Amino acid sequence: VRARDRKAGWRRLLEGAPLAVLLAAAIVAGYALLPVLELVAISVLLALVLRTVIWGMGRVGVPGWAAVLLLLSLFGLLGALFWLVLLPNIVRELQVLASQLPGYLDALAGLTRRLHGSLGIVPDLSELAGRARGLASRLVGALPELAGGVARAAADAVVVVFLALYLARDPGPVVSGFLRLFPEEERGRVSALLGRLEVRLRGWMLGAGLAALVVGAGAGVGLWALGIPLPVTFGLLAALLNFVPYFGSIVAAVLPVLVALSISPLKALLVAALYVVLNQIDGNVVQPLVMGREVSLHPVWILVSFLALGTLLGFAGLLLAVPAAVALATVLDELLPRPPGKPG
Repeated sequence: VRARDRKAGWRRLLEGAPLAVLLAAAIVAGYALLPVLELVAISVLLALVLRTVIWGMGRVGVPGWAAVLLLLSLFGLLGALFWLVLLPNIVRELQVLASQLPGYLDALAGLTRRLHGSLGIVPDLSELAGRARGLASRLVGALPELAGGVARAAADAVVVVFLALYLARDPGPVVSGFLRLFPEEERGRVSALLGRLEVRLRGWMLGAGLAALVVGAGAGVGLWALGIPLPVTFGLLAALLNFVPYFGSIVAAVLPVLVALSISPLKALLVAALYVVLNQIDGNVVQPLVMGREVSLHPVWILVSFLALGTLLGFAGLLLAVPAAVALATVLDELLPRPPGKPG
């Protein structure tokens, strides 16, 4: 009886509160919980992919609990591989980069100075190289803080994996609780909207993940074959930045090209050509093949989401820009009237 009375009291309070007050309270609470919401959003995206994997295992006779254990073991193996093998290699390569970066910058400045003196059309980057050297020294001082950030990211990754596995194994209670927020006559429509949103987000997640794998592996192997230092670090950087639309592939290529330019202009041209080829394969083969037309979005949607979430959430917002644009476009497609003659 007390629980029923408390529930009725909350209902009367919510019904009597102005909509603007409720909306403002939701915005304040959401902003205060942004770090938690980031993890939840990443967990939901990962859960969409894992749910497909669990469903596929079920088709060949693997029980749901066994599929979850297999996936958990796989994540544990990948985590151990990253922590024990890849991370020490990345740290070692970063230390090499920190020690050799001043030499790279000096070589680059000398090359541009000679080209400027002989051709006159190449700008002298000596002053810019000096500023970059100062920035590099500050980055070296920030390496301990970077190590702490890696430890925090590892803890967040554990939370994301467990939450994603739970959502993938049994999303029913979460979906049912969400549907209870809507009037009963609207729940069927909202459920259909969630189904379409799931299809589009899963398509983006699979396409973006495969594209990141292709670009990262291609960059790492290509740089190793060209004899460029730090191929593992640059490959992982290319894979991660590939999730950032439009600008990620360009930013990922800048540092390898500069390092190659400090070796020889020919090496720089070859590295730039490598990234151009990888970008073309990504944009014209991998993503259209995997995502298809389900995830097609107007560039304006992506750019607005990119700017808004990048301002609010930083780098995590850049990674979540496309799925957020997919979600918003799907909801608006459902809510807004369709133009005459446009199929549903």
